[in-house]
Amino acid sequence: MLGADRRLTSTGASAARPARPARPARPDGVTILTIFMLLLLAIPSGRTIPSLGSAGSVALLWGLAAGVWWCWHQLQRRSVSTPAPQPARTLALLFAAAVLVSYIAAMLRALPPEEANPADTGLIRAAALVGILLVAADGPPDMPRLEVLLRRMAAFGALYALLGLVQFASGHAFVDQLPIPGLSSIEGYESIETRGGVTRPLSTATHPLEYSLVLAAILPIALAFAVHDSDRGVLRRWTPPLLIGLAMALSSSRSAYVGLAVGMLVLFPTIGRRGRLTLLAGGVLLLGAAYIVAPSALTNVRYLFTAVSDDSSAASRTDSYSMAVDVVSQSPVVGRGFGTFLPQYRILDNQYLLLLIEVGILGTVLLLTVALASMTSALRGRSLVSRPLDRALGGALAASVAAAAVMLGLFDALSFPQAAGIFFLALGLCSSYWRLANRADTFS
Repeated sequence: MLGADRRLTSTGASAARPARPARPARPDGVTILTIFMLLLLAIPSGRTIPSLGSAGSVALLWGLAAGVWWCWHQLQRRSVSTPAPQPARTLALLFAAAVLVSYIAAMLRALPPEEANPADTGLIRAAALVGILLVAADGPPDMPRLEVLLRRMAAFGALYALLGLVQFASGHAFVDQLPIPGLSSIEGYESIETRGGVTRPLSTATHPLEYSLVLAAILPIALAFAVHDSDRGVLRRWTPPLLIGLAMALSSSRSAYVGLAVGMLVLFPTIGRRGRLTLLAGGVLLLGAAYIVAPSALTNVRYLFTAVSDDSSAASRTDSYSMAVDVVSQSPVVGRGFGTFLPQYRILDNQYLLLLIEVGILGTVLLLTVALASMTSALRGRSLVSRPLDRALGGALAASVAAAAVMLGLFDALSFPQAAGIFFLALGLCSSYWRLANRADTFS
């Protein structure tokens, strides 16, 4: 652990900035994660390798390979270089073990034939997601490289939001005209929906809810760079959060607004006084711009919340509780197997209820604990760094996890590759931030 003198080095606003990192001589964890984000967000979420079913997402297969790389790397290590324990990483491994236990329990019971293949692909999906989390936790070699990865994340989010804005303005998906050799599209996918006469964009996602979660998770990171990354010009810094924020304002999604509110609630106290004033002013201007562009999109917001009792999607969520309790009681501790509660049984619109059914109380509590440990690690790490940008990124990562974790309670997010991938990536990056904040070379 570092001494107090090193902890307090350059704590003022005039702290010297480290030189920009040179390009690594060979690919590292940041390279692997950049490719993952590109595959995750650039390839339409509903395009899969036909023979692999729900496990055929190219990004998730990359995540599975990344997990194998992480295991190989751990076996090759000659010394332990982590100066502080990483509770989120340890808990993630325990969550993976809980998923495996639920899979074994599913194989030991009289499994219906239609659930056998989903059980196998569910195990593969869980392994891929945990693999991404582990590479994110241990891959970035230093804080400057972590910042490179987060800048790329904000840039990808801006492009992702821009496509959604184009869809909103035109009423066309466009991605349905994009053929990708070797991949097939899910039936009914890539069609633009409307709500209250307003187009609901989805960019390359399968559903507007998946689109909303990705935006809600990336927005706090983009805002942290916009407020504190003074090495870059105003236009370059503010374009990503403005595009993402406008896309969320025009999403006509209750879940998006809830995720946005929770993310800002966590980010606001951590971004500094100047940042808070900037966010308040920017929020007012953004709402004004959204109202000018599409006044009906914002006037629908009040209806979305005041008429929630008449909404079919809200009714579906509340009507699922009693049924879920009955199913959970059949195997309360370890569940019936990840991925085995099929959509034709019922669409729960609540990932935590689905987890209780599929991985039991054990797996659900472990995933919730991973999220809590990740947020705590990012927030605690802020006290160990001196640069305003580094401190802001800790709060932004915690806000990213908080927004996504709340939205898991609003739809079955882990069934959607982009939503699940971004969530587990954010979990791992919080752990990485904590690890790097405990290293001497983090300090200016």
